[in-house]
Amino acid sequence: MKQLVLASCALGALLVLADCGRSGEDKDLRAIIDNAVKAHGGKANLAKYPAKIMKGDGKYHGLGEAVDFSLEISSQNNQWRFGMDMKIMGFDLKLISVVNGDKGWEQVNDDVKDMPADHLAEHKEQMHASAVISLLPLEKKDYKLSPLGDVKVGDQLAAGVRVSKEGRRDVNLFFDKAKGHLVKSEYMIKDIKGSGEQEISQTIFYFDYKEFQGPRLPSRMVIERDAKKFVDIHLTDIQLLERLDDSTFDRP
Repeated sequence: MKQLVLASCALGALLVLADCGRSGEDKDLRAIIDNAVKAHGGKANLAKYPAKIMKGDGKYHGLGEAVDFSLEISSQNNQWRFGMDMKIMGFDLKLISVVNGDKGWEQVNDDVKDMPADHLAEHKEQMHASAVISLLPLEKKDYKLSPLGDVKVGDQLAAGVRVSKEGRRDVNLFFDKAKGHLVKSEYMIKDIKGSGEQEISQTIFYFDYKEFQGPRLPSRMVIERDAKKFVDIHLTDIQLLERLDDSTFDRP
């Protein structure tokens, strides 16, 4: 009996120590996120503008040879509009994808149609990843943090944090240990325009942070899919707003 009591006490002590370890670990991870929020301009500045319009240009590498494009992205809450113009083999191509709550539509040049259910679901999944990358939702209890350790991102030493939420795919974030800001994110996506249901990895690298109306945001992003360069984006204009007109997301 004495041995059973001692064993129970030892097990209880181990569980307490484990809880203490997890609590300290969580505080460390929360500190990394808090430091990143400060590096990005502070919570007040980031929360002030829930809507934004981003314009830019870049090179699309999805076809092998680099193709120039221009883009405009508008977003707020559960609404998102992505527009891209490019020229491929001498033909002008205009692409628009819009998520407006539980509905969506797509346009290729003059052809407009409702967004298929699987495309809409995938866009919502990627909107979740974008919300995580904005850092603001991470203070909520339904977002769980776990450590990924320190890694090298280019020449920078970065602290890795995995963000998990029930019903959503994990998003991995990597923060510059010296300056605090986000330098890389990675998560799985479905290639809805290519292989359909097959999941592939998407990695985004963030460069050239600049101040835009208070918040500090990256003005260049390089996106890789399955470790191959997909797009290189240079943002030339970022407008931060308290609200966008709902007509921005209306179907033509």
